[in-house]
Amino acid sequence: MRAAALLLLLCAAPSAARDEDRPVSTLPTADLGGTLRDWWGRLRGRPAPPPPPAGETARVVSWNVQALGKSLPQKRKKALSLAVARLLAGRAPTVFAAQEVANDAGSRALTRMLPGEGRGWTASFENTSSAMNNAVYAGPGTRVNCGGNLLLDGVTHPPHMAHVTVGAADFTLVSVHLTYAGGDASASLAELDVILAWAREQAARPGADPDFVIAGDFNLPTSRGKALSARSGSGAWTPLEESVSADFIPLVDEPTSRSGRTSAANNYDHFLVSTDFAAEELLDAGVLDVAAVHAAEAEGGSRTSDHYPIAMGLRVAGNGRDGRPIALDGAAICR
Repeated sequence: MRAAALLLLLCAAPSAARDEDRPVSTLPTADLGGTLRDWWGRLRGRPAPPPPPAGETARVVSWNVQALGKSLPQKRKKALSLAVARLLAGRAPTVFAAQEVANDAGSRALTRMLPGEGRGWTASFENTSSAMNNAVYAGPGTRVNCGGNLLLDGVTHPPHMAHVTVGAADFTLVSVHLTYAGGDASASLAELDVILAWAREQAARPGADPDFVIAGDFNLPTSRGKALSARSGSGAWTPLEESVSADFIPLVDEPTSRSGRTSAANNYDHFLVSTDFAAEELLDAGVLDVAAVHAAEAEGGSRTSDHYPIAMGLRVAGNGRDGRPIALDGAAICR
């Protein structure tokens, strides 16, 4: 019942207005409510909470950077460098979840692409035998309390966990790349079940932070995302809402897996957030500034990646979406 109420509360609030400090692009954000939003708004009889001031917001960006390792064609390196530096620049504190960081050399290269050539950023990365490693990079104004790979049975590419503090907010961020397995959704869902079981186990620990954000390339759609995708007719491509229980909410409906230079085919990249995080910190989510990606690619002479980046805005000070002051829960997960 509590989870359902939190979901309805989330649906009731419209996306906040954007300004230069806000992270999300001008593309449509995820629609989290529809009819439920209207019904819940009438039932409450009061307006949705106003958007927080710009200084009280931060963002999480997620991007599959496509096999970024030691060897990278010069044109692609230039295009990706331009795109990363521009997309992550700004005054809003930023945490970056990256997928397909092939090795230590790739992580160092990605760090140098960050705004200020990585000065003031904290890299959380552990190399494995997989060329599709996950990583987290925390920008100025953010802190990584602990981090490391999750070695979970049945998960091909180890997720990377980092507990992060931004302002008065803290949360556990998990960067993931679920297996594609030739498009077999059941393989991706099996891995997601293992990751969610880990998150629920951690959330049940005494004094645990209930705020979780799972970000990355899921190779799975949302219900709306499937309808917008080239794979919409696949009966075996199961939407996340049909397999994720009510304690996590999937975000981002737009197609993100690219087809050619300027179009996208399938809805693969998401934020999966706990209902606690959604009811408190969440502002909005969507694909991040496709025009800026295309501009960097035109200047660099190469496509940056076979995915578009996504971004999520969050509240990190003042009152949360539920009207209560945002406060630190603590890094019990680090012990």
